Amino acid sequence: MGWQIKLAAILVPAALVVVLCLGLKFPPTERAASGISTAEMFRELLKPMFLVLFGSMFLTAASELAPGQWVDLALTRTVHMQGILLLVYVSAIMFVARHFAGPLAHRLSSIGLLWVSCLLASLGLLSLSVANSPVTGVLAATVWGCGVCFMWPTMLATASERFPRGGALLMGLMGTAGDAIDQSCAARHGKIYDTKKIEVAGGDEAFKALTGDNLNQVLGIAAQASFRAVAALPAILLIVFGAIWFYDRSKGGFKATRL
Repeated sequence: MGWQIKLAAILVPAALVVVLCLGLKFPPTERAASGISTAEMFRELLKPMFLVLFGSMFLTAASELAPGQWVDLALTRTVHMQGILLLVYVSAIMFVARHFAGPLAHRLSSIGLLWVSCLLASLGLLSLSVANSPVTGVLAATVWGCGVCFMWPTMLATASERFPRGGALLMGLMGTAGDAIDQSCAARHGKIYDTKKIEVAGGDEAFKALTGDNLNQVLGIAAQASFRAVAALPAILLIVFGAIWFYDRSKGGFKATRL
């Protein structure tokens, strides 16, 4: 089937959700139930720590979503197995590991968990850039998957714990940041890939003339370069989350704000 039909298939469960929600009365949000005004909610946007978390959301989402879109195309040639299988495997890791996010966050704090996640994500992306067999591919995907599996939900949890007065507005903005960077970073990932393959081949015309093993070798090198470039994103956040984690510990540990 064409991609149009596959994409349109999403409308079926979406329509069912709408039908199920017809006539339902939704309870007020925590923010509204606590009597916090809309003006107070918007003022939370100006707090420096929220702006830091908002900016960090771009990088955590880029570390997870952009490589995920490139795993099949980029890594199939380098790890000598279908890259989509690695993506399915990483998705399985996410499904299982997220059941244990709560205990880990309580032990490390949400920021501590994000720091560990960024460390594993960066190491995993670097490992994927040098993986050259099914075994090394699976091992690298395991490290990367264990890193990115907690990022998205823990970023939302961190914003919610620190700025509960921001309500649904802050949650929505955090999610929007992640979705927005997914598109631009995936394109950037592709640009790195395309630029590197032309560079390695020796020019555009030389690349077009490549076939067989020579073509696969050039594309493999380009794929490795693109994953190395993305590995810098979670590495940057090690500094950001490390500073917040150290600050929290200097104050006796972080305590979630309660309404």
